[in-house]
Amino acid sequence: MTPRHPKLAAVNLGYRGMTVEQVHEVAVHGARLDVTQMRRERVRRASSVVERALKRGRKIYGLNTYVGHLRDREILPEDMVDYQYQLLAMHARGIGDPMPVPDVRAMMLVRIVGMSHGGSGAHPDVFDTLIRLLNAGVHPIVPQGGSVGASDLTQMAAVGLVLTGRGEAIYHGEVMPAAAALEKAGIECCRLRPKDGLALISANGMSIGTGALAVVDMERLSRLADEIGCLSLEAIGGNFEPLHAEVTGAKPFEGQLAAGKHMRESLSGSYIEGRREGASVQDPVSFRVMPQVHGAMREYIAFARNAVEIELNSSGDNPMVSLRSDELISNGNFDPLVLGLSFESVRLALAHVAMLSERRINRLRFHGIPAGRMAAWRLRFPFRPYAGPSVHSASALLAEIKHLANPVTLATTLVNPDAEDHSTLAPQSVTLARTLLHRLQTLLTIEAVMACDVLGDAPELPILGVGSLAVCEAVGDVTTATGEDTSAAVFCEALRKRLFET
Repeated sequence: MTPRHPKLAAVNLGYRGMTVEQVHEVAVHGARLDVTQMRRERVRRASSVVERALKRGRKIYGLNTYVGHLRDREILPEDMVDYQYQLLAMHARGIGDPMPVPDVRAMMLVRIVGMSHGGSGAHPDVFDTLIRLLNAGVHPIVPQGGSVGASDLTQMAAVGLVLTGRGEAIYHGEVMPAAAALEKAGIECCRLRPKDGLALISANGMSIGTGALAVVDMERLSRLADEIGCLSLEAIGGNFEPLHAEVTGAKPFEGQLAAGKHMRESLSGSYIEGRREGASVQDPVSFRVMPQVHGAMREYIAFARNAVEIELNSSGDNPMVSLRSDELISNGNFDPLVLGLSFESVRLALAHVAMLSERRINRLRFHGIPAGRMAAWRLRFPFRPYAGPSVHSASALLAEIKHLANPVTLATTLVNPDAEDHSTLAPQSVTLARTLLHRLQTLLTIEAVMACDVLGDAPELPILGVGSLAVCEAVGDVTTATGEDTSAAVFCEALRKRLFET
């Protein structure tokens, strides 16, 4: 099993772009965000562009005009600041349960990174306050629902309200009014200037932030899927030949090459390594095509990573501040369709991995371990017979996974026929991928248990590969820790967390 990277105390936002791993460190592990002077100077320069644009008097969307279908109506100078507060209030109308704190932290970080490119024109005070909120652990209460993927307006507005002392936040585990949370954290309420309200909401923070967390989890799953599949191959006494480097290299997709290499490493030292008497000429397809299918999963996870990191390290603001031309430019960079489609694709790839896993579970359950297997190393774990109900659970999980793999980005409706007549539903695409990912983790957990049950029924446990043995040991450890009377549901969830979250 591949361990997670060590936790970082701080993440630096400087000359290099932000990675999904850094988002994970800040969001999940609470790493502090340090911002270089270069980034702060870019924010200051962009804010100065906004000030000069106001003096020139040209109509600019959301700055001295209203938004949406009222985009051509000018705002009176004395109303410009108030309108920025109104933008937050009118968009902070999300629905559903509050987002988990790590997701909120990821969203806040995404907006900070976006502002640091200089495209938002936010005042430096807004930028600094958002950083202070993140590092102090003041986490806005943000409803999960309400975004259509053309900037996550409702979620970003909920964050923006807290900067101004409105809304609610979690501080030290307690839900309280935002003003109280700011006071306890020693942070002053932020005073908005023209463009600040729009700068706070004009971002796909939810889609990008949760997408980054999903990519990290998917990459971990891709490695464990290989190792668990290898364990099943050992449990049936399978044929090693489809994993040979010559075979996987004959069709050199990067994902297939990586999957084949990792599977060979996982089976290093295994009794099935190399040619062996008694092995079937060809195993079922669900065993034989693991490098190809797991490789396809890797390809589309890489596609999703690329989409997330480009969005993360770009400006999606509308209008966008151009430091080069000293202008504010209307645009459509708030449309994250590549990101949305990347998660559509990766859900399909994950579903194919699930289909293989469910078929292997069925094969393990009904055919078991071949008789007469010899072993040079005796090893025994206290496995329990969960095989019976697991087949039904696996089938039910696969049905749900297939449903979650269906496309969602085409389900958009017209929000405003005169202005907002297309959206991406990118946040829904990411959310479905994360839900599917959790179901696939459970399915692979069932497969690991099933393979270990089969191996445990052998007269002598054969020599296992280094990667598959680590999975086997995790199953044994959780079996011992949870006790004999633990239900299959509790046991499988404990093992899922051990495999995929530690």
